[in-house]
Amino acid sequence: MKYFSIIISAVALVISGIVFFRSNPGRPGKTPELSISDSARQPASLKVAYVDLDSIDARFEFYKSKMEAFEKKKDGLDRQLNGAYQQLDNRRIEFLKKGNAITQAEADAFKKEYDQQLQYLENQRRKTEQEVQQEAMILRDDIFKKINDYLTGYSKERGYSYIFSYSRNANIFLYQDPAYDITKEVIEGLNAAYQKPEAKK
Repeated sequence: MKYFSIIISAVALVISGIVFFRSNPGRPGKTPELSISDSARQPASLKVAYVDLDSIDARFEFYKSKMEAFEKKKDGLDRQLNGAYQQLDNRRIEFLKKGNAITQAEADAFKKEYDQQLQYLENQRRKTEQEVQQEAMILRDDIFKKINDYLTGYSKERGYSYIFSYSRNANIFLYQDPAYDITKEVIEGLNAAYQKPEAKK
């Protein structure tokens, strides 16, 4: 979730500006004149709320299980690569133990093979890093879509015009009234809507 909490909060900042200008039309110092028909077209009230993304990080079970699986896979790939590097280095150490018994031809042949294998491992490391980054982006987008889909239906059912996001790492609010905090209810709804993968039959 921390992958996109800053992005969500930035979007919320833009929306906040839109809400402000809708509530304060016209240029500064000039009071807009509203006709009866204009007033009739405006919404009677603007219902807003906010969610705490840090709490969703900690308590959205589907997200947590996905992240745990992702980190476990990433750690496994890291261990595999580190093990291959260590094996190659052990071969180098064993070869050097021969000392003066090593001929120039043997040294040249070993160096060529060593450099080739080292280059192969470097290529594998870069490829793995790219794959991990891509998988992280896909995971982030999938989680974001699930939260967005849920909040879209949640907003329609309860008549919210806007639901903002709050995070300690990207906070655009100077003050949040707890009366508008719907995080607990949203987390309960998310956990009910999206079961942990291992809980599925």
